[in-house]
Amino acid sequence: MRPRRHGALLCGPSTSPLEVAVETFSFAPWMTARAKRLRLYRLVANSFWFLLGLILLANLLRWALPQLGSILGYLFLPLGILIPLLGIPWLIISWGFSSGAIKCPSCDARFAPRFWPWVPKSCQNCHYDIYTLRHRGDF
Repeated sequence: MRPRRHGALLCGPSTSPLEVAVETFSFAPWMTARAKRLRLYRLVANSFWFLLGLILLANLLRWALPQLGSILGYLFLPLGILIPLLGIPWLIISWGFSSGAIKCPSCDARFAPRFWPWVPKSCQNCHYDIYTLRHRGDF
């Protein structure tokens, strides 16, 4: 007679609907950390375009409405300070994405296309989503 094992992990696949519903898949801590770091890199790379658009809007408004120029200058001063602070990290991170130095945490291939101004949220090779930590088609 075979010895009986206790616990769902030791007995193999479960047939109980409750155990199947509760069973979850977790990633290795290093993969989660790499995905979190990649989300931050993506935020920096993509936020620069929004800030650049706001700066262009401010300059357009100052040109179109010269009487509001000093008020708009004070309103957009934080953006003017933020652009040089984000410029150098943006250049380094964008170079990392375009050169392939920043890799997918799942397949370890280039994460973003070579010459694309917007960094997508999923890997172009294996379609690993860095926000849901799943591949396209996973449950």
